[in-house]
Amino acid sequence: MEVAGLTIGAVALVSLFKDCVDLFSMITAARDLGKDAALLDTKLDVEKMPPILLCDPDTREIVSRVLESIKVLLSEGQALQRDYGLKRVDITKTASGNSAAESTTGYQGASSFRLAKFLKQFEELKIKPCQTSDVDRHNFKKVTKQFRWIIVDKKKFNSLIDHLSYFNTSLTNLIPISSASSASASEAAASSENDLIHIKDLAQLDLVIEVTSNTRPSISEAAVVANSALISSRVIRSLCDYLQWDDLNTWLQSASGLYWLSGKAGSGKSTLMKYLHQHEKTHALLQTWANGSELIFASFFFYDLGKWEQKSQSRLLRSLLFQILEYDPSVTEHALPHMWREACYSHQSFPELEVPSIEEMATALKVLCSMLHADEKVFLLIDGIDEYEGKDLDIARFISELESFPNIKIMVSSRPHPAFITAFGQRPKMNLQDLTKRDVSTYIQDTVASYPYMRSLSRQSRASFDRITEKLAQKASGVFLWVILACRSVVEGCDDFCTITELEARVDELPKELEDLIEHMLENIDPRWKQDAMKLMHLVYTNEGCQGFDPIPTLGLYLSHEEGLGRDASQSGIRAKQVPLLEMEAQCRVMEGRLRSRCCGLLEVHYGHRDEGSIEACTVKFMHRTVYDMMLQPDISNRLFKDIKRESFNSYAVLSEIWCRMATAPSDSDFFFFNALYPLVFGDSEGCSPAVTLKLLSRLQYIFGQMSLSPWLGAPRYLQHDAKCRRYCNDFSLALTLAIEMGMDNVLTLSSSKSYIARRLPAYTASKEVQSAT
Repeated sequence: MEVAGLTIGAVALVSLFKDCVDLFSMITAARDLGKDAALLDTKLDVEKMPPILLCDPDTREIVSRVLESIKVLLSEGQALQRDYGLKRVDITKTASGNSAAESTTGYQGASSFRLAKFLKQFEELKIKPCQTSDVDRHNFKKVTKQFRWIIVDKKKFNSLIDHLSYFNTSLTNLIPISSASSASASEAAASSENDLIHIKDLAQLDLVIEVTSNTRPSISEAAVVANSALISSRVIRSLCDYLQWDDLNTWLQSASGLYWLSGKAGSGKSTLMKYLHQHEKTHALLQTWANGSELIFASFFFYDLGKWEQKSQSRLLRSLLFQILEYDPSVTEHALPHMWREACYSHQSFPELEVPSIEEMATALKVLCSMLHADEKVFLLIDGIDEYEGKDLDIARFISELESFPNIKIMVSSRPHPAFITAFGQRPKMNLQDLTKRDVSTYIQDTVASYPYMRSLSRQSRASFDRITEKLAQKASGVFLWVILACRSVVEGCDDFCTITELEARVDELPKELEDLIEHMLENIDPRWKQDAMKLMHLVYTNEGCQGFDPIPTLGLYLSHEEGLGRDASQSGIRAKQVPLLEMEAQCRVMEGRLRSRCCGLLEVHYGHRDEGSIEACTVKFMHRTVYDMMLQPDISNRLFKDIKRESFNSYAVLSEIWCRMATAPSDSDFFFFNALYPLVFGDSEGCSPAVTLKLLSRLQYIFGQMSLSPWLGAPRYLQHDAKCRRYCNDFSLALTLAIEMGMDNVLTLSSSKSYIARRLPAYTASKEVQSAT
C-alpha cells in the first residue's frame, strides 16, 4: 500500500522506519576493501528492501518493536565499533564529504528506487519522524548528516548483517503477503523487479544475485530477471546500431509475406533454422500473427547429406502437402483429384498409389493455399533452397508464387546466389554473417589470442600479433566454420613453435572462401598420413552418401584401423573378443586423436546417437556438411581419392568389417548385423567385386550365426554354423539367401553357374545329394 494512504495510527510506524533508513544511510564500506567493499555495500543495501506494508493494529505494535530494535542496533556507537567492524568518520572534515552527505536519496543501488519512492511519499505526509522532542530530533538529524560509519572489518560487519537479516525476516513473517488491500505474491515479485530493473550496471546486479541467492530468493530471482532484461536490451541496441537487418520478431507477428535468411556456407543458417523450428517462442509469435485463426506449421530441410531425393522438388512438394493435408484431410479430394479417384477405385485395403507428378503436386499446393479460409493461416519454413537439385531461378519463382497468397507466411534460407538476391533482395531479410562478426572476433580472442605461445609472442611484437587476429577476423567474414578451421591451423603452428612472421604467413596463405580453405587443408596434410587420411575420409564420404546408413562407430573404426584399413578385406578373419567398457572408451579416445592428427579436424567424433551411454553412440562424422558437399564435386573427389582408387580400396567392404567388429559390444546384435549387411548391398549395386561380396556375406553368416538374432526372413536356421570351422568363406548356406532377399544381382549372376555353386556351396551340393537319394 502507498504510504500516502496511512492512517494516523500508522504514522509512528512510518516515522520509525524513516529513522532506520537514515541510520542505514550512515554506513558505507572503506575503499581499500576492494571488491569486498561492493559486496558488503550490496549486502547492507539488500537489507533496506523489505516493503513497508500496512498491517492490522495488533501486528503494528510488534512491527514497531522490531524496527525499534533495528534502530537501537544501528545507534549503539560503541557496539558498532567494538563488535561490528565499523569506524566513525566526520564527513564534514573530509574532502569528499559532500558526495556522501545525502546518501539516503543519492544512493543508486538495489534499494534506491523503493527508498526514493518512500522518501517522496514521506515528505508529502508532512509529519515529524518519531514521537521525540524537537531537540532530540535536531540532534539525531545532525548526527546522521555529519557522521558516517565506515566498514573496516568485513568479518565483524557480516555479523551485523546477520542480525539485520534476522530482524528483516521477522518483519517479512509478521506482515502478511496478501490481504484485501495489499499486493499478492505475484505483485510482490513484480515490486522487487521494479526495484531492480532501473539498475544499468551488470556487475551491480551480479552482486545482488550473489548476496541474495541463499537468503532472499525473491530478490535474487528479480535480480536475475533484471540482469537478463539488461543484457537483451544491450544486444538489441547493438544490433540496431551496427547491423542493417529486418527484425525477425516483428516479422513473425506481422502481416503475411516472405523472410529471407541469407548466409555463406558454414555461417550457421541451418542451425538457426532448426532453432527457430523447435523454439516455442517462434510458435508463440506466429500465434500473434494468426490472431485466433488456425495455424498450420509446415517445414522442409534440404540439408540431408547428398541424397538426391531429399534435394529434389518432388520431395519438397510431397513433404509440404503431407503436413498440410495431415492437418486438414477434408481438402484432399480438391487438391489431388487424380490420386483420390485412384484410391476410390482400388479394391485393396492399402493400395500402393502412384506418386503424383511434380506439376500435379505443385498445382495441389497452390490449390490448398487458395482454398484457405479466413480462419486458417499457413507458415512454411524451408531451409537450404540453394541445395535444391534444380535451377535456383525455378525454386525462387515457385516460392514467390506461394508467397502471393494472402494467408501464407514463408521463411527461407539460402546462400546469397544471384537468383535469390534478385527474387528476395527487397523482402525482409537477414545476412547471417553480419550478425556473427562480433562472435567470430570473440572466438579468435578465446582460441588464438589467449593461447599461451601466442601471448608470449605478443610481448615480442604486438603489431604482428594484432595483424594476425585482425586478418583472421577480416577473412572469416562472419563465417564460423571458416574461423574454426583457420584458428586450428594457427594453433597447430603454435604447437610447432613457428615464429610470429611464419604464423602471419600461415594466415595469409589461407583462402578466403570456405570450400577453398577445406581443399587447401586437405592438400596440405602431412605426407606421412596422406594415404591413411584419404581412406578415413573416403569411408565417411561413402557412408554419408548411402541412405539409411547409421554413422560409423568410433570403436569399430579403431578396431579396423588397428588391422589396417582394407587389408585383404575378403579374407581377413575377425578375431573379436569381449573387452571392458573402460578399455572401449579409451580406444575411442585414441581414434579421436588419430582423426585429429590425420584429417586436420575435418572428421570429428560425436557423442550421443542412440541410447545414451552405449558405446555405439560414439560415432565419426564430417565436422560440417559443407565438407561432404565439396567432395561431391567430381573433379575434387577424383583428385583427392585417385590414389586409393588405384589400389582398389573397397570402402563398402571396410564399412561392413567395422560393424562386424562391433559384434561383441554390449548392444543389440540385430542392429550390428543389418549395419554390416547394408554396405555390401550398396557395394554390389556400385560394382564391387561379386566374388568378394559373396565371401563377405559368408563372414556375416559365420560371425552372427553364433549370436542370438531375432527371427529374420522366417528362417533363423540359416544362421546355424559349426563354431569350430575357420573356413567360413567356403560356406554360403546363408549368403545366397541374403543376396536373393536383398536383390544383389551381381552376386546372383556370379553364383548362377551350377559349377560355381558345386565348388563353393556345400549346402547346395548336400541338398542335391539328398534329392538324388530320394
